[in-house]
Amino acid sequence: MRPAYDEAMAAPLSRTTLAGVGDTASHLTRRGGRRRRFGAVCAAAVLLLGLGGHATAGTAPARAAKNVTVRIFVPRGAPGARCDRVFARQRTVRPPAVLAAAMRELLKGPTAAERSAGYSGWFFTQTAGKLRGVRINAGVAFIDFADFSRIIPNASSSCGSSLLLAQLNRTATQFPTVRRAIYSFNGSRAAFYEWLQYSTPQ
Repeated sequence: MRPAYDEAMAAPLSRTTLAGVGDTASHLTRRGGRRRRFGAVCAAAVLLLGLGGHATAGTAPARAAKNVTVRIFVPRGAPGARCDRVFARQRTVRPPAVLAAAMRELLKGPTAAERSAGYSGWFFTQTAGKLRGVRINAGVAFIDFADFSRIIPNASSSCGSSLLLAQLNRTATQFPTVRRAIYSFNGSRAAFYEWLQYSTPQ
């Protein structure tokens, strides 16, 4: 059994953080001025909600939300000695929920033009739409998929699993609120990690 795969880097996002932003905005309003600072606080709140993966039922959409650029990570050419070697490709998505949007773009795989240029990877048209949900808690992104193991069975090999996790992890941890990610199939972490022959992370 392989050790649990650990991913890297960023600061946590939580409801406490969002509540703190709201308290700060209220305090600045009461002090009566500093409109610029109040506007900056509101912008920060919108950004935090966008990175959170989903909004609550009472969250109003931002009126001036603009498309943002995210990255997906795919291999190019023969892997050689580095099975986990991947390269960034840009995608344009609409906020909020940019992490979820980036994962959806990854699951579509490279474009036809990118494939012609030698980019490849595990994901393609049959894995598109397999994202079931995303949530972030204390810097950990919990990302749930519909089971795609039968679509790409060779991804469970030693080199194959290294590439699969590199594609997923690099895409997830590009955001500063995500330091690592944990994956599941239909809500089951064990189903995902046992398929790859890894220990299930907690």
